[in-house]
Amino acid sequence: MKQFYLLFILFSSISLTAQTISGVIYNATSTVEDIKIENISNKNIAFTNKNGEFSIIAKVSDTLKTSSLFYKSQNIIVEPSYLKEPFVIQLKETENTLEEVKINSTEKEKIESNLKNVILEDIKNNPHLYGRMPAGGLDIIKIIGLVAKLFKNKNKAESFVPVSYENLDSLFNGKHQLFNDTLLTETLEIEKDKKFLFFEFVEAKSIDSKLLTGHKDLEFLENIIKASEEFNTIVKNFKRGE
Repeated sequence: MKQFYLLFILFSSISLTAQTISGVIYNATSTVEDIKIENISNKNIAFTNKNGEFSIIAKVSDTLKTSSLFYKSQNIIVEPSYLKEPFVIQLKETENTLEEVKINSTEKEKIESNLKNVILEDIKNNPHLYGRMPAGGLDIIKIIGLVAKLFKNKNKAESFVPVSYENLDSLFNGKHQLFNDTLLTETLEIEKDKKFLFFEFVEAKSIDSKLLTGHKDLEFLENIIKASEEFNTIVKNFKRGE
């Protein structure tokens, strides 16, 4: 009996101690990169890599939340088995409708969900303003641009890598003198509770990540300012229609 209690105490202590757990996120056809995973219980954040894999600090009963502009958010409760081996999360695409989320949502989550749908509707109706399509369709504007660039630079092949949500989160949460919360809230007038939604919006704009390297801060800032103006317009129009 004494040994049983010792084993029980040992197992309980392991379950209550946070450790690194791993998982894989995919949609209906493949794994998905740059999906945000937040441990709501301890505020840790991680992002999936190009293979859809992620690692995050968690313990049993913690709540993990997935976030992406193009997929529905999900809450996952950490189970004991997740501490032993990688687990799988399947995403569901966000529908391009303005329907209100009615199940297990706070009023704030309902508003944010509807606002995301408005942004998705804007992407659908104005694809020429964005760098990619949410449903994985071909972006004709970008293809034309890449072909033109190919003929212009025959001897120089360059790969286009857009700025990701993870890039933006890291940049604005760092110690950069220009790109910080003051710029977001005071200069760009992004509401604090819409900061991460704005990052998702900027990611959808497919801004060249090369602007984050070298001395291209001003050029990147111009893109961010333009994106913030469009984002704030969508938010204002959304609020008028609430």
